[in-house]
Amino acid sequence: MKAILKAENITKDFEKERVIKGISLDIYENTFTVILGPSGSGKSTLLNILSGLIRPTEGNVKYGDEMMTSWSERRLADWKRTEAGNIFQEYLLLENLTVEENIKIGISPKKGSLSFERLVRILEIDDILCKFPAQLSGGQKQRTAIARAVIKGPRLLFCDEVTGALDEENSKKVVGLLHDLKSTFGIAVLFTTHNQQIAKTADRILTMKNGMVYQDVFNDDPITADAMIWG
Repeated sequence: MKAILKAENITKDFEKERVIKGISLDIYENTFTVILGPSGSGKSTLLNILSGLIRPTEGNVKYGDEMMTSWSERRLADWKRTEAGNIFQEYLLLENLTVEENIKIGISPKKGSLSFERLVRILEIDDILCKFPAQLSGGQKQRTAIARAVIKGPRLLFCDEVTGALDEENSKKVVGLLHDLKSTFGIAVLFTTHNQQIAKTADRILTMKNGMVYQDVFNDDPITADAMIWG
């Protein structure tokens, strides 16, 4: 496997607290990696550092052979527009735009985008394109947010607790669709969660505790999203 992203002994301090404590790891192309841990373990902070939303206090993040931590804000913004997609629990859709308009905001002007028609069919939202966010269910909002993040054709997709506000049925559907997108378009997916069942669907599970990765397991026998059991 080829590493697309590397963290080299990264730390992160907020005021006097060190929340990331010297993490080094590689993220590989075309893999679904879950960052698993309870609230406060540092998993969202780690994801935000890897995705360029925040900078580490110490250490480096590399994208290919380039040192992301030395990039200017403009270079980092260009990378986010073309190479990386982010999905959040809160959806962050623009209420005055339709589903179609919200999705097309994600198109990068600097590179070819994925087929809009194919993407909305895969995500099963081709019948709601004229609706506004207030008219959508939580699952429809999240699938719209996924489409917006993916339409640019990113190499990396960062997903922070994206099923946290969804019921079991929609959670399974979203996780399954993210796996489909990984397989169809060769995207490296990083997914933070505290849900053990979601972790079991992943190619790799990074388990965090107290700002450190204390277990890194490649999953030889992942389950399907439909096989997840909510306790």
